Amino acid sequence: MSIKFGTDGIRGIAYEEITIELAYKLGNALGRLVDGCRIIVGRDTRVSGEDLSAALAEGLADAGGDVLDCKLMPTAGVAYLVKRHNCDFGVVISASHNPPEYNGIKVFDAQGFKASEEVEEKIQILLDGETVKNSGGQIQVYEEGQAEYEDFLVSKGVDLSGMRILLDCSNGACARIAPSVFKRLGADVTALNTLEDGNLINENCGAVNAHLLSEMAKDFDVTFAFDGDSDRLIALDEKGEIVDGDKNLVIIGRYLKERGELAANVVVGTSMTNLGIEKAIREIGVDFQRVDVGDKYVLRRLLELGGALGGEGSGHTIILSESSTGDGVQTAVALSKIIKSSGKTLSYLADIQTFPQIISSLSVKDKNAVLGDKSLLAVLNDVKSELKDEGRVILRASGTEQKIRVMVESKDAELNDNIVKKLTNLIKTIEN
Repeated sequence: MSIKFGTDGIRGIAYEEITIELAYKLGNALGRLVDGCRIIVGRDTRVSGEDLSAALAEGLADAGGDVLDCKLMPTAGVAYLVKRHNCDFGVVISASHNPPEYNGIKVFDAQGFKASEEVEEKIQILLDGETVKNSGGQIQVYEEGQAEYEDFLVSKGVDLSGMRILLDCSNGACARIAPSVFKRLGADVTALNTLEDGNLINENCGAVNAHLLSEMAKDFDVTFAFDGDSDRLIALDEKGEIVDGDKNLVIIGRYLKERGELAANVVVGTSMTNLGIEKAIREIGVDFQRVDVGDKYVLRRLLELGGALGGEGSGHTIILSESSTGDGVQTAVALSKIIKSSGKTLSYLADIQTFPQIISSLSVKDKNAVLGDKSLLAVLNDVKSELKDEGRVILRASGTEQKIRVMVESKDAELNDNIVKKLTNLIKTIEN
């Protein structure tokens, strides 16, 4: 099969790239990796999700494995349940923050961590081989998993009585669970985009469109916007200002540090994490380390260091003392707990000086060809020399889309804008 694992599983256009055959073969491959394989399957609301999850379950059952199908379930819910039920793998059918026509497949190991590259390579080899039909496998619908995951989330919170909270559920996987969690914690909840309509998932709503909530957010103590599978969270404070995943690292890191609960005294970010965030974390006496973009790389470094907190500005926040992967709803619960227990507003907690930063995405035909272009590399080196130690510029290929990201940050917003325009115009010229 031509499609390959990226930074977050396999992803592409549903039925064209992410096909029924691919889902079947991947399920069958998992069944051949472990004798008597047992997996948890969950999905977001995308129209193609039911067909793909059914095909994957059939493929595993034909290989002699057993499936617990949780139906609609946030990604982090599957990660939680795979360990709770002693399964060999967890599989999520989702394209996360991507538009409705996309879908994807993410694999978690028995510990609830995203599958290693070694496991992905083994799956990739089996995908290119023949399938097997040993029969004997069982497929069981297990919608009780939603209640189990919800109970876990509630257990991590505190009484939120008196707090007014706005939720944007992105017409996705957390449309039932997130409102229920915050109501059970005692908050006054208003929930938007809870239709569970796969044609509307992420459409002008959710984490990737959180800025659309800026005016409405002023009527609430805090606003939480999730993406389609709710592994991302973007918050807005009571003034309607965005509080992204970068600022989560400082807010949660400070809270854990004050309580002596910040394992290894380290926070892990990525190459895209704002310089101001790194400075703020170091100022509270905590080490800060960067890895490549992708929450699986953040997780890997946390496990190497014995750390507990890491994430990305896009909204993936990993609190390893509570979860094995990025969990938007759990992060929202954590931020609510900090707001409530501190008696401070989110705008106060998020008052962190960051460097002006611009991130631009360009669709391209061949990511590798563009990034290897000699003229682009020459201009990039010139720009880095111009910025010296006063800023950063990064060009990187998206791990899930045919796009190139351009990131520039320095104290001079006008300079940032000029550099982004120079690089994006050059990339367009190369493409043509």
